[in-house]
Amino acid sequence: MSGAEAQGSASPPWNFSWVVPDELAGMAMPETKENLRYLWQQGIRHLVTLSPERVPPIGESQLEWTLLPIEEFEAPTLNDMIAFNDICSRCIANNQGVGVHCRMGRGRTGVMAACYLVRFHGMYPQTAIQKVRSERPGSVETYEQERAVYRYHDYLRVVDDLVNLQPK
Repeated sequence: MSGAEAQGSASPPWNFSWVVPDELAGMAMPETKENLRYLWQQGIRHLVTLSPERVPPIGESQLEWTLLPIEEFEAPTLNDMIAFNDICSRCIANNQGVGVHCRMGRGRTGVMAACYLVRFHGMYPQTAIQKVRSERPGSVETYEQERAVYRYHDYLRVVDDLVNLQPK
């Protein structure tokens, strides 16, 4: 995207909102170049797509892009959650915003947003889920998606315990 294009018309994707300002935003699938331009203007530098059934027109955009395919209404695997938060960790280190989306920006997006809050903001799973749902109604749609946030929290506790067992 050239400097002139970056200044061109831009519009937010449907259901766009910051989960953590300047760090993580959730949204429905960006459908147009104007949606992608809006994300760039907001400071988002990496877009994570969770919907294998719908992908954005990333083509000429400068956004880094990752596809983590998760079927609609399904929960991400532990590996999906780890991969997502590894991307977020790299972007935090570079002071770059991350955008995450699925088809409508609710279920799968909400799970990843809650896992982000668990990892980077030290929230307990239920608190993270409630925060995401209050700010992004309809998020984390199924029981299995809720359970995925708890599984991710448990994984982080085990990793932390193992690190603390290492001799200093």
